[in-house]
Amino acid sequence: MNLLTWDLVALLSILMVVLAIVIIVFLGFKVVKLMNQDAEKHKT
Repeated sequence: MNLLTWDLVALLSILMVVLAIVIIVFLGFKVVKLMNQDAEKHKT
């Protein structure tokens, strides 16, 4: 029972870390896209 509970906590922790990484990467792509759009507007 104790091992099972620890496994659940470990899995949730890993899941949270993976989710955080996915969100950071997603936001990074959004920022790069917005910066590129802004650069295009300043060129014209």
